[in-house]
Amino acid sequence: MSAELHLARRYLGGLRRRTHVATVTLISMVGLGLGVLALVVTLALLEGFQSSIRAELVARATHARVVPAEGRRLVDPARLAPVLHEVAPGVEMVQVVRGTCLVSSATDAVPASVSGRSDVLEVGVDSILAGRLMVGVGEQIQVVAPRQRMTPMGPLPVRAVAEVAAIRVPEPGAEAGSVVLPLEIAQRLLWGEPVVEAIELRHPADPWRLGARARAALAAAGVEARVEGLDELHRPLLLALALERVMIFVAVGLMLVVAALNLLCNVAMVAAEKRVDLAVLAGIGLPPRSLRRLFLALGIAIGMVGAAVGAALGVAVALILDRTGALPLPRGVFAAASVPFRVDPAMVAFVMAVALALAAAASWLPARLVARREPAEGLRYE
Repeated sequence: MSAELHLARRYLGGLRRRTHVATVTLISMVGLGLGVLALVVTLALLEGFQSSIRAELVARATHARVVPAEGRRLVDPARLAPVLHEVAPGVEMVQVVRGTCLVSSATDAVPASVSGRSDVLEVGVDSILAGRLMVGVGEQIQVVAPRQRMTPMGPLPVRAVAEVAAIRVPEPGAEAGSVVLPLEIAQRLLWGEPVVEAIELRHPADPWRLGARARAALAAAGVEARVEGLDELHRPLLLALALERVMIFVAVGLMLVVAALNLLCNVAMVAAEKRVDLAVLAGIGLPPRSLRRLFLALGIAIGMVGAAVGAALGVAVALILDRTGALPLPRGVFAAASVPFRVDPAMVAFVMAVALALAAAASWLPARLVARREPAEGLRYE
């Protein structure tokens, strides 16, 4: 490859004496550089927003959930605690039951989702249900379960009267409203006995692997239960984030394709300018594969310079915009005060690899045509 690299370096160094070829080469470099810059900045912006979403998910959501392998109730939930504490010391465990009840106030009655949690000491309703029932903090509501109990007057529904202690933020996508009760009250309403339907786990030190670790520990202990990890509990959201990343990459990456087509024209122009030199080189014995490597090296060198400069500028722009907060966001709408940017080195390396691959692909056709050209054809009109 030494001869091919030497010739490619000489050709690039001699472009300044040919203004039109040098101009097209500069345009190819700038096009690739702008494409890489735009892609790096866009992906850094996307990664900034998605990182904040994932961080919010880890901070507020359940990291893993243990549910029965069959049916609705966990068998011997007290046996799970030592197993889970052994695999993840310091893990937070919350016993949960869920159901649907009729919730009424002095003005209205509507069905709502009811959940009982062992970490809840006061009754809370979300803002959707509070608006429908027109209740606030300190007012009473009545929760009527679908289960009945026998009385001297016949079967009557099980009910509980509670005072609203907090108005909660509704869960994303919630429409019917929800009530959160202490576990004992919810168990009495929904089951009539101390049943646990699920155990929710939180472990901020290792949230993404908690589900797999808990699954392996319960399987080793012979406990028949199903464990849902963070990625399974929030699969639709995570899939949407991954799809967004792919679509943004494809859309913005079309700039690199256009720049690669311009590079193809540039390499073809250099090949036309050097047809006499190439004919002489072929005549003195330079094999066709060396001519092909020569123009591949030429195109890759142009792409490498453009990609490196574009990546450096893109990283610099993303870091400056992130640290200065130059793009503010409306308060109360987003968690961040300004548009976040997060530069992932692996992402930058991948963008540069794609740019170099496109440069090599764009250089392949002119290089193949040059390698197939007969020496006499290059000297015919000279």
